[in-house]
Amino acid sequence: MSADLLIHATLTVSGDSALLPAADARIKALLVGEIFEGGFEEHHGDDALSYDFKVRGGVPFPAFALASQEFPQLAVVAEWVNVAAGRRGRARIADGKIVDHTEDLIATGIADAANRYFDIAADSTLQLAFAVVRRDRRLWSGYVLNHERDALFEISRDDEAIELRVTEGAAEWACVWSLRGPDDEAMAQACDSPQPVDQVLYGEMERLAQDFVAEWIWLRDAPATETAIERDRYGRYGYTVRDANVRVARLQRIRGDADMHQPLLYSTLEAENDWIRAVLQRCWA
Repeated sequence: MSADLLIHATLTVSGDSALLPAADARIKALLVGEIFEGGFEEHHGDDALSYDFKVRGGVPFPAFALASQEFPQLAVVAEWVNVAAGRRGRARIADGKIVDHTEDLIATGIADAANRYFDIAADSTLQLAFAVVRRDRRLWSGYVLNHERDALFEISRDDEAIELRVTEGAAEWACVWSLRGPDDEAMAQACDSPQPVDQVLYGEMERLAQDFVAEWIWLRDAPATETAIERDRYGRYGYTVRDANVRVARLQRIRGDADMHQPLLYSTLEAENDWIRAVLQRCWA
């Protein structure tokens, strides 16, 4: 692995809370002897220890492996993202060894893909997010969500005439807006009768939505085993858990060195396509 690749990693130690202070002291002592380029922040709580690393060249797993031998009652889980290399991984460390190790490619470059947008409040509440693809000269389709609902959408523009259609949980268009321009205020009109979405189009939009959620979003009603680390880190950072939430690793990446409790606007939309954001914000959101 090239030493110039920045790796973001989180190692979480959980289990018997009475053992956590001693484990924390031991891990820090072991890290002193490790040689790694970068640093880490601590976000510890009553029930778990959390170490957020930003390093180059490699994560100091040996310190945690040794600690896991000395404190076998504690569970150690590591998650990392190497954006430059396009890879992410997860592992459990037990009895001094890395077990249950998985590593894969970051799906289709979603993290840096064009035509994505996020509006996130200071407490991490997702105000608006969407992914959109162009279908022809005047027609776009995509997936939009906020912290409590989501929809597939299709939006067309012919000169200044704009039409937005969205779903409401089924493979049919449920509402439509007709506007004279991006700044036009128009009321949503329920479709008089169900308008099925073309099956091929629906399948493509569903795949877009699934990839987008897999990379960026965790859901409150997902199984606890899948969201335990996200919930723990949200609690440590003082973020508010909603029905749909942005993954902490993504929040950290797009925040960079900015204050972790400031509102965020993140967009890879080309300037000429910002009208789509304006319409979704004005109508659907």
